[in-house]
Amino acid sequence: MNIQILKKFLSANVFSINNKSRTNLYLNSFSFIITSLSIIFVVLILSVNEGFKKTVNNVIVDLNGQYKILNKLNGYLTDDDESILLSILPENSILSKVSTKDLIAKNKSFSEPVNVIAFSNSNDFIHDLQGILLEGSISDSDIIIGKILSEKLNVSVGSTLTLINIESNNIENIELIKVGGIFKSNIPAYDTYRIYGNRALFKNFINENYDYFLTNEDFKSSLLNNKYLIKNIFQINDDLFKWLNAYDFPIKMLVFFIMLICIFNILQNNLLYISYYKNDFFILKTLGLNNIYIYFIILLRSFFVLFLSSIVGFSFAYILLNIEQKINLINLPDYVYFTNSIPIHIDYMLPVYIFPLLLIIMSIISLYFYNSFIKKYEF
Repeated sequence: MNIQILKKFLSANVFSINNKSRTNLYLNSFSFIITSLSIIFVVLILSVNEGFKKTVNNVIVDLNGQYKILNKLNGYLTDDDESILLSILPENSILSKVSTKDLIAKNKSFSEPVNVIAFSNSNDFIHDLQGILLEGSISDSDIIIGKILSEKLNVSVGSTLTLINIESNNIENIELIKVGGIFKSNIPAYDTYRIYGNRALFKNFINENYDYFLTNEDFKSSLLNNKYLIKNIFQINDDLFKWLNAYDFPIKMLVFFIMLICIFNILQNNLLYISYYKNDFFILKTLGLNNIYIYFIILLRSFFVLFLSSIVGFSFAYILLNIEQKINLINLPDYVYFTNSIPIHIDYMLPVYIFPLLLIIMSIISLYFYNSFIKKYEF
């Protein structure tokens, strides 16, 4: 008897097509679609949000290195400091020696303030400039400038820029340097003000020492005898990452509410199902079926709908993510989201986290559902 009842609720009445169950079919289909869409949106939102954070992290590290090493007494670093640090770092580690200088870049009647990043050797430069290069090439004989800066100064690859150093309202030095490449990092401040080049090109603007070193190698600061100050790039850009985290919490709350909507949609469908088959439930109760068994059947029906919706929802979401990742169907505005395409991080473990969480939430809410709705019909 119980097996026949279970088959009635989980099979014949879920997606059957006959005159009596046509309304129930529409309700089940609607619940199935809403639940599947909810899961699709949850996966898409989480994947894009995580992709955005990873994109920002990667861009910042690629353009700045992971660790910045400075003199603790606010002095310059020398080649002797390089030898000390390389003896501490793992073998074959790269240590970029960098000098910076704020100058004025001029081309004909156009001029802009710029921040020069001078490196010792392009082969040992920690910045991943090749990945963001739009035009030209990277070499020790030419400079590369940001896309926005090139547009403001009306220059292209092969053009010559005039760099001017102004101290105390006086022009100290002037140098003509050829533009060898144009980069686009999607970070407005970098593409508007930064110029990269070998330090030999800026010998009239900088001294023989270095402002800081860059490396991607992790090491213990205690080994440096308190002589150096080591800053993680995420500490240096603390405001940026606080801004990212500020948006992270509301997005996760949005995902949580979508999951609640998904659950309530299924439970609401059960309420309508009970209302529609109220007389059948009374007959089953009269035949000796107890409340717990009725509740179990209804809850199992909810799990069945959730399981089918999850299969469709997760599958469709991952198909969309893979298509977008390979084809880039949607383009984003420049200099808004640190990338021109939708940033995606595909995590195939999401079903392992989301589906059990939905089951737990559904089970908890179903307790209220049982007390409020099943007792209402005096099963």
